[in-house]
Order: sequence, then structure tokens, then C-alpha cells
Amino acid sequence: MSLTTRSVPVAAAMTVCPDCGLILRSPRLRPHLVAVCPRCAQALRRYRHNPVQKGLALSLTGLLLYLPANLLPLMTFSVLGIESRGSIVQACGHMFASGQSFIGLIVALTTLVFPLAILSGLLLITLGLSRQRKAAWMPALFRSYHHLTEWAMTDVFLVGVLITIIKMSHMAAVTLNPGFFCLVGLVVTTVAAQTVIDPPLFWSRMEEQEPQPSPLQTPADGTEPQPADLLACHGCHKLLPADYPQQSGRHRCPRCGHTLHPRKPNSINRTWALLATAAILTLPANLLPIMEVDYFGVPDRSTIMDGIIYFFQEGSYGIGLVIFVASVLVPLFKIVGLVIILLSIRYRWQSWLRHKAIMFRAIEFIGRWSMLDIFVITLLCSLAQFGFLSTISAAPAALYFTGVVLSTMFAALSFDPRLLWDAAAATETRQ
Repeated sequence: MSLTTRSVPVAAAMTVCPDCGLILRSPRLRPHLVAVCPRCAQALRRYRHNPVQKGLALSLTGLLLYLPANLLPLMTFSVLGIESRGSIVQACGHMFASGQSFIGLIVALTTLVFPLAILSGLLLITLGLSRQRKAAWMPALFRSYHHLTEWAMTDVFLVGVLITIIKMSHMAAVTLNPGFFCLVGLVVTTVAAQTVIDPPLFWSRMEEQEPQPSPLQTPADGTEPQPADLLACHGCHKLLPADYPQQSGRHRCPRCGHTLHPRKPNSINRTWALLATAAILTLPANLLPIMEVDYFGVPDRSTIMDGIIYFFQEGSYGIGLVIFVASVLVPLFKIVGLVIILLSIRYRWQSWLRHKAIMFRAIEFIGRWSMLDIFVITLLCSLAQFGFLSTISAAPAALYFTGVVLSTMFAALSFDPRLLWDAAAATETRQ
């Protein structure tokens, strides 16, 4: 007897892997344990102790550090008695003032706006949960929090600050200011706050009636529910029947309000388009100069590779390697890796599916680190201003490189990794 969608009871003891769509029984975790999908190796849930209280404390600490980290000067450069200092806000403002408005906007969003949004959102959510309040706005705010964590890049910016210090230490006296230490604290607390929370627990507590674990119910014939019989919310991973009724003409998740789709609409076409855009922008980003240094009125332009070679010649092999990986290898890896995955879907290749799923998660994780070069240029343009001695400004390649980073990140976000497993399953069915 075939299993129909209306015969599928969606029990609280069921969960779904967001990366491959495999339906599983909800794990009961004990301390120091991690639940991992047996098919694609995705970490489904980690045990967290007191996630609400820890998230509340860390988000509040991060907000207290936010203003001094962004408003106080990070460091001071001194050359022949001429000093130059600046904060993150001043660095963003300098990019706008120098005509690099798009780069200034991206840097401001990733270092100022989005970090403030995720800390504020997490504070409000954990404060509401600690008081056992279930306001209507909390699920939508928590969903937005997850979307913005990818774009808050204070940790990447901090690495950019360290690279700037090493680069400038050969030509100027560097003094660390209070803003630098506040930025370190802000990064540590922000990363820790994102690490200690337990999303499945938060989602369950936000529901009007918190679900209680119950044995997984199956139809009378003993068959397990199939992916086609259930609909998984991409925002909070709640399982619903495939024929869940529409609201206002659209399927909406009853928990987080996200629009429900079996798979992301036009995922493959959008990913191909964004990858093509990134590939086109890669050429001018690497061939054109990305930074211009003016020594005593004589301009000297350098490309990304010129900057990498400079660090190797100065003996800073570690920094040169970091920039080479983040600025050259990472964008190339993202483009090639996503092309391989898309071709696997197109031609229904069944080999190495688990490895391709792991590769895609690596692409998602490292995508933001390509912004490292842009952050270093922003800092140098703002801080390395010594009047007639030397000035630094962004060159045309900076704009193209920013476009490459954004295109590859949006490509990874547009892609639905479950399509990789759908294509393999379709091939097995035909055989």
C-alpha cells in the first residue's frame, strides 16, 4: 500500500537534515555529544548547557563593547613625526569621501550594521525566552538573525587589522589604541554568542504550545515517511505534511512564517547566473591594480599578486599565504566547486555525493573570508595618510573584487544542496 501525504503524522520526534533532506528521528543528546546526519555528515545538533542564559550574557556583553570598538581609534601610525589614527566608523566614512561609495557601503554593512543587528536580535530573543514570553515577533526576528550571521564579519575584519599592522610595521611605528582591544573583545563575545545557542531548543520554545517528544508514529503497513510526503521549512526546519494548507495563497510555516517550498525556487538557474557573474568579474579583479600608493607625489599601483609577493619578499610568509588563500584560492575554489556540484546535478552523477556535500559546506563557510583584502585596503586608505610623504587609495580592481565576493556568496546562498541528492535518487529510480 502506498503512503499518502494525509496518512503521515508529523510527530515531534521527527527531524530532517537541511542539507540532504533525509528524515530522521530527533536525537536525544547528552553532554559533549553531536548529532550527525548519517548520509551527508552534516552536524544536526550539538548539546548546549544553559544556551538561553549564556546567549543573553554574551549578547549583552557584545553590545556594551560595540560602541567603543567602532568609535574609538584602533591604532596609530607614526612616520617622521606625522601621526595617523582612525576608527572603524572613520574608515568607512573615508571610503565614502574618496568616491568608493559601494565599497564603503559593503564595509559599513558587514562591520557595523549587521553585527549590531545580530547582537541586538539575540539579546531580545534570549531575554524573551528567559522570561518565558512568546511574542509574535520573536520567530521572525530569530529567522532574520540566522540570515544575517553569514554577513556579520567582525572576525574577518579583525584579521584584516592584524594584517594591516604587520604590513605597516615595516614603514611606520604602530601603537595599539583602546579601540583595538575592544574590537578583540567584541569579536570573541560575538563568536561565542553564536556558538552557545541551541536553535532547535529556541524554535520549540517560541511555538505557542511547546511540543513534547513522542514516539515516531508510522502508518499501519510499517513504512517510514518519505521526503515527498513531508515539507520541511527552510527557515526553522519544522516538518509539515506536504499538503499543508495555504495561507493567503501561499504556503507559510506556522512557526517562523517563512514561505514553504519543497526546494528553493529556480535554485540552479540563479546559481549558474551568479557564478557566471563572478567568473566575469574575476579577470579585472586580478589583472587590474587594486591599490595605489603615492610616495612623494609618485603613484605606484599594485595588483593582488603584487601585494602577496611583497609579503613574501619581506619575510612575512604566513601573512602572504593567508592573503593568497583568501584572495586567490578561495574565490577560485568556490567557483570551481559550485560548478562541479551543478554539473553533478545536470548529469546525475552519483559518485562522491557525501564529499560534494562536505565541499559545499566548506564553500559556504569560507566565502566570507574573501573580504579580507577589501578590509585591509579600507584600513590602509584610512590610516596610512601621511600628507606629502605617502597616501594610499583604492584602485579599480577593489570594486570588481568586491563584486566577486558578493556574487559567490549569493551563489552559495541561492543553491539548494538537497538537489544534489534528489538527482542521485532520480537516477537510482530509473535504474
